[in-house]
Amino acid sequence: MKKTLAALLGAGAVLLTAACGSSDDGSDSAAAATTTTTTVAASGDSEATGSTGVELGQSYDEICTAMLPYFEQLEGWGQNREEAAKAVADAQQMLPGWEGLDEDQKADTLRAIENAGKGEC
Repeated sequence: MKKTLAALLGAGAVLLTAACGSSDDGSDSAAAATTTTTTVAASGDSEATGSTGVELGQSYDEICTAMLPYFEQLEGWGQNREEAAKAVADAQQMLPGWEGLDEDQKADTLRAIENAGKGEC
């Protein structure tokens, strides 16, 4: 249960970080980053405090490379990489900035997350 909670909080941190990266207002980003750190630290698992550095609009290679260690870490905790990748991909599509991406960027983002989940970057 702790591993599942840590994985979900980690995915939430990734998504919140991605949302912060697409924001134009620096003060909101700083406040959201503080919230992310606090939320993840509350899980009690120090390994969950890392960030993938993924932002909406990054290239396929940037996203896939950034997500690989995240999914490897989840796999080390006993999580299914492909299920985690699907959850991350679903959550990405719910971010406010998702609609601002063109169709190629959306496809590349989803493909990068899926392939990182398979370990095939």
